[in-house]
Amino acid sequence: MSLRGAPVLIRRRSNLVFKSEIASSLACQQLFLAMTITNYNYNLTSLAKKEEKRYNNDMENKHCGIVTIIGRPNTGKSTLLNRIIGEKVAIVSQVPQTTRNIIRGILNEARGQIVFVDTPGIHKPDDRLNKQMNILAEDSARGADVILHLVDSSKNIGEEEARVVDFLVTSKTPVVLALNKIDLGAKFVSDYLALWEEKKGKTVKELADKLIIFPLSALKGTNVDKLLDLLFFLLPLSPPLYPEDALTDFPLRLACADIIRQPLFECMREEIPHSIAVLVDEIAERSEKMAYIKADIFVERPSQKAMVIGKNAHVLKKIGTQARKELEALLEKKVFLDLNVKVKENWRKDIELLKRMGVV
Repeated sequence: MSLRGAPVLIRRRSNLVFKSEIASSLACQQLFLAMTITNYNYNLTSLAKKEEKRYNNDMENKHCGIVTIIGRPNTGKSTLLNRIIGEKVAIVSQVPQTTRNIIRGILNEARGQIVFVDTPGIHKPDDRLNKQMNILAEDSARGADVILHLVDSSKNIGEEEARVVDFLVTSKTPVVLALNKIDLGAKFVSDYLALWEEKKGKTVKELADKLIIFPLSALKGTNVDKLLDLLFFLLPLSPPLYPEDALTDFPLRLACADIIRQPLFECMREEIPHSIAVLVDEIAERSEKMAYIKADIFVERPSQKAMVIGKNAHVLKKIGTQARKELEALLEKKVFLDLNVKVKENWRKDIELLKRMGVV
């Protein structure tokens, strides 16, 4: 794999033929509104084949568009994206707010192309970095054909969830309220439905033209295939936005920085995860079989630098070892990883550094 040229990661996918289709928007809405939360084994394949003529070899007659995944931190947005794409294209961590950039994962099938946009979790901002993350998420939703509002149905709603719904209630774009983590009991489903009803001033049934309720488990894969049936139906007939073998358009340097950040977050999750940033300064081919990656790890205080390095550099070596394995899988060659820990006070307020990190 060349490290130069366009920053699109390419992977060939076999074409799959899907016969299921949704008969009409009304039928789709009635199906999901009639569904009880304790019965997830509904079958979309029994719906009409009204649009079967769309499935031919002409990509211009297929469903293509943008689906933005939006929600508060740690609801499973990146887990869902990776599950759908079939490859790891986004950080998955139990630490909230690990996604800091807009990540696009591209699904190509016989039915068409879906460009999934994984956004940072919307939350109460306390610095320039967090404000910019909210702006990125909201801007991505405004440009979508469908908005996937992903919630953690096993956790109660809070101020952050209300903030998300406040933003979405004015949207004219169709919204799929995806009730994630149903494998954990879906204890708070009624609260999420009530929040939407409160903000809209209408019942869920009355909102059927713009809000579709959909239970799933991104981790277990429950109903994810049915979700794709729904999304393909909702998307317009359109030429594809990307080549048919594209996996993501996430720039290579940002992808490498994310790979390094994940073990950092996991190792520092109890200490300083959100005080850490990674900037990849250089990616170079040393030979056909070896790549060189130089990355700076930024912390805000000298004490944090000591924690990241660890005694006898034990922590930094562990982080480097874990990151190197994924980098080598990404680049398909051996990687010499040069990590440097630097102290930069208030880096989260440094607009130039945030630009270099792709956040601004």
